[in-house]
Amino acid sequence: MTHRFPARLILPALAIVLSACGETATPEKAILTSDDPQTTPAIIPAVTLPSTDVVGPAITQTIPPSAPMPGLVYTTLSQNKGMVGPWIVEADGRGKQLGNKPDPALSPDRSQLLYSQDGDIWLLDLLTGTEKNLTNTYDLVEEYCQWWPARPGLIVFHYRPRNDVQPAAGFLSTIKTDGSNYYILDGQIGANSPAALSPDGRSIAYDRDGQPWLFTYGAGRIPIFPGSFQEHFRIAVNPVWSPDSRQVAWQLYGLSGGADESGATAILSLDGMAVLLLHRYPITTGSGESNDHLAWSADGRWLAVANQTGLTEAGIASLWVMHPDGSEEYHLGTGDFPVWSPDGATLVYQTEDGVFAIKAGEWIPFPVTLPETARVIDWVTF
Repeated sequence: MTHRFPARLILPALAIVLSACGETATPEKAILTSDDPQTTPAIIPAVTLPSTDVVGPAITQTIPPSAPMPGLVYTTLSQNKGMVGPWIVEADGRGKQLGNKPDPALSPDRSQLLYSQDGDIWLLDLLTGTEKNLTNTYDLVEEYCQWWPARPGLIVFHYRPRNDVQPAAGFLSTIKTDGSNYYILDGQIGANSPAALSPDGRSIAYDRDGQPWLFTYGAGRIPIFPGSFQEHFRIAVNPVWSPDSRQVAWQLYGLSGGADESGATAILSLDGMAVLLLHRYPITTGSGESNDHLAWSADGRWLAVANQTGLTEAGIASLWVMHPDGSEEYHLGTGDFPVWSPDGATLVYQTEDGVFAIKAGEWIPFPVTLPETARVIDWVTF
């Protein structure tokens, strides 16, 4: 199960050093000590693949719009609350509203809902309608909450001091679904983007002020692009795991080596710690840095990459699909928020004209009939 997050500009994250240790219900005493074991793995030089023949934009759409597909989970725009929901498309193709919460996260069994409101993380039981404030902290803001299917009962999120107005994600933390064991995994350096949870339940990929790290249970914090990585980059954000938990994809910004700064998608293989750079591109003047998205298909065959390129108007995300080895690269035009079907056969994504879908191997985009302001955030097995 995946959960998508709203796009945000990337700004430098906090670097706050906290002290004390131990696991309690309050963050002040839950911070890991700074001398936790850390391992610096050897990284071989990155391999940058040569450009491949780009197919696209995809074939002009000539087929009629599709009915909503069962299992699609989406939010809709509320004038006062932003994107709220969720809604789910049921087996008969009809949308059913499950909630009216901001940036919700539906549990794997579809019985509970996580959301952040007034700076706290809440849990809504969809069967009973009971709501519970899990964090209940007056001086902190907790956001970006995620279910971890491989670790039932554990919620991963980020927190930051309430008086900090920076839009960075904050400090990596966990809590149980009953509200106990508020535990800070990294209270020293904040993240610019939300964390990614490995499907095997062993590791969390996250950035520490734009630098890629792993938190692995049993090993602690591990820097995964240390100084031996020969490509210089400014920040790495938006990690996403491969389905087999053996690779992590990152979006890199500020790559050096050309006349202008460029971006790329980096695939880090945990087997041998090799790095592969895909789809290197110049960042267009005036576009800045955008917190766009990556999405790995459930069968592991495809990677959807939303980024900024010279092919589109500055600041507008451009959507690409390719194999994780960089082969068969397809440009789908403008688009963002990619979400794959549970079988990896279909991709849905957001455009200025609504939600579109495309079948892997056919690459013919077609509109999906959803409410005008709908944004797909997940696709579950129904």
